[in-house]
Amino acid sequence: MTSLSRRTRLDRSRSPGVHLLGASGVTFVAVNEGVTLSVPHRRITVGATANLRDIGDYPAGSTRTQWGRLFRSDAPRTVDGLTALGLRTVIDLRDDAELDAQPTGLHAIVPAVLHRPLRPRPLVTADVLGAPDRLAELYIGMLRHRGPQLARIVTDLARPGALPALVHCAAGKDRTGVVVALVLSAIGVPDDVVVADYALTGDHLTPAFFATLPAASAATDEGVETLRGARPESMAAMLRFLADEHRGARAYLIRHGTPAEAIEHLRTALTH
Repeated sequence: MTSLSRRTRLDRSRSPGVHLLGASGVTFVAVNEGVTLSVPHRRITVGATANLRDIGDYPAGSTRTQWGRLFRSDAPRTVDGLTALGLRTVIDLRDDAELDAQPTGLHAIVPAVLHRPLRPRPLVTADVLGAPDRLAELYIGMLRHRGPQLARIVTDLARPGALPALVHCAAGKDRTGVVVALVLSAIGVPDDVVVADYALTGDHLTPAFFATLPAASAATDEGVETLRGARPESMAAMLRFLADEHRGARAYLIRHGTPAEAIEHLRTALTH
């Protein structure tokens, strides 16, 4: 089991609100090699977001993920402060109606904003709502029914020059959670760390947050309140499904269309 108790100390003297490594005008210095999952160090408070986080400093085999290379988030409501992230790519996982209801404005500051809808709404069936672990069933349903789309997204992130990148949906929890878990797992981040990263979302998404989402978001549908948590057990169940049915995230992605060399390029680009 990978230890998550050690903490990375940060120098935030120059920019207390934005914490990342190497972005223009921002200082974010990791002093040790510890895994940092604490909210003040990982969450980035720009773009009027509730759940924007950096996936840096996670163990990945003999390497670690870099700060400032891949971010996950709910849909930004303003571009204020986001230029400091130095983004080259944004992957927007929302449906057309969600984009129309809540534009992000990111096209104005990011060279490549890619619309890659995962359309979870049709997957929220009676079987999902009746399952003991509804979120696990939803995530496994995405793996079963959205394989080519998920593989395309990971291939997008592996393009030369694609990073730094931001992956987001409406809340940064389910669609984003599945994509980021696939990326982290495919490059060798241990399952317990992937699960812990996912579960951080539960610290940020309150009932007040969901009340602010536009009606076009699937997260506002009647009957889905029970899908609004971020239980670690749900992500752990998805990762077990990947291992049992597909021999892991890497094999799953390759089977659905991501070239093996793209995964290796992404691993190299995300780690040090």
